[in-house]
Amino acid sequence: MINVKVDGKADTLLAQKYGIAGYPTVILTNADGTEIDRVYGYAPPEEFIEIINDYLADRNTLADFLRQADTAITMPLYAKIADKYTGRKMFTKAESYYRKILQNDPSNKKGYSDSALYNMGQMKIRAKQITSAMEVFDTFRKTYPESDLFDDALFAKAYALRRADKFEESIAAFKEFQKIHPESDLISEAVIYVAYCNDLAGNKDEAIKYYKDFLTKFPESSEVEWVTGQIDKIENPPQEEENN
Repeated sequence: MINVKVDGKADTLLAQKYGIAGYPTVILTNADGTEIDRVYGYAPPEEFIEIINDYLADRNTLADFLRQADTAITMPLYAKIADKYTGRKMFTKAESYYRKILQNDPSNKKGYSDSALYNMGQMKIRAKQITSAMEVFDTFRKTYPESDLFDDALFAKAYALRRADKFEESIAAFKEFQKIHPESDLISEAVIYVAYCNDLAGNKDEAIKYYKDFLTKFPESSEVEWVTGQIDKIENPPQEEENN
């Protein structure tokens, strides 16, 4: 085994070659650089070793799942394959497996279609297909109103608008989310996004108002320090250095 640590933000060609979607990513390859599979994020040592040993034995790899899919039609398997492809930024192939789930179980009787459609919308955000993402989330809310992900879909649509730099529309969407789903676990994030989008749109007074509203409503949140820093940046902007 040869360990190689790469700064993906500096070596953009290598990051592009392997379709790095986030950091950290650990890729296990053959000697010629062909990918066996990858690990996303941090994992405890015992868990990490177990994953790598599985990959070395060709268990739970993309290739393993694809072979299984040749002989069996199962929603969990299709979901795993779609997730593998999404992690490699192979979005077209990922979508094909999400759609297999939707075609095989449109009424969500087996409980995988709602998450497949939701994850497809999230994937489209990552692919920067913002308009398509919003259409997917609208379809989700019409198709699966009883899903546990129902409120998440509206939140995700608002987030997609923010990613598209449509700040005023995003603000309106996050406010709508707070009105429709006041008990959601995502409420605190929605309040932050209203403030943040106002900040990005240049509405500094409104941004401070909503940041302070967040501090009042969620004083125990882990985001308090970040929000306090944002308020300080607005109220005390750095002074431009004068030319000598």
